[in-house]
Amino acid sequence: MDPALRAVRIFGEHAEAYALKYADVGRYKASLDRFLALMPKGAHVLELACGPGNVTRYLIDQRPDLRIWATDLAPEMLEVARRSVPEVEHKLMDMREVGRMEPAFHGIVCAFGLPYLDQQAAARFIRDAASILLPGGALYLSTMEDDPSKSGWEGPSEEQRIMMNYHRARDLDAILCAAGLVPEVTERTSYTSPHGTAVTDLMLVYRR
Repeated sequence: MDPALRAVRIFGEHAEAYALKYADVGRYKASLDRFLALMPKGAHVLELACGPGNVTRYLIDQRPDLRIWATDLAPEMLEVARRSVPEVEHKLMDMREVGRMEPAFHGIVCAFGLPYLDQQAAARFIRDAASILLPGGALYLSTMEDDPSKSGWEGPSEEQRIMMNYHRARDLDAILCAAGLVPEVTERTSYTSPHGTAVTDLMLVYRR
């Protein structure tokens, strides 16, 4: 099975638990606020890999004027998101298909979708996302930062293992700049996972 689709299946099976576990997006508030500050009134925002809508909820609470289109590939996640954030539109969509869309968005948000894309797929995704931003539009990305060589299958059991891909800021910066975007925000937050592993989350905002 496609590793990304395997992740979609597993997340779908645990959508309700995932929504509770990651309900608090306070760790990412500063970078999300910086993204929101770049959005004009009534901006069209596309959210990719929205999951249960936790980030969507924060965005629309801060900026009720935004017209957000929240998408995910797990139907169960979208169902939770629809209940959690009924004010926005929702659509079943693979984030890897973003290049098929028309350039119509002032902002694109992809919070922790990159860990489920390898380096080649992530580069293609970034180029495609950049191509549908309107002039002056902004792209928000967050991911776990580490050497890509550490990417691999992770999980509590064979049935629940997910391919986790790590990305480095300098690699992503090169791809984003080559796609015609310029950096606005680079932030990191480090913490220890429940399993005792050191984790660094990377948040980026780039602008066309």
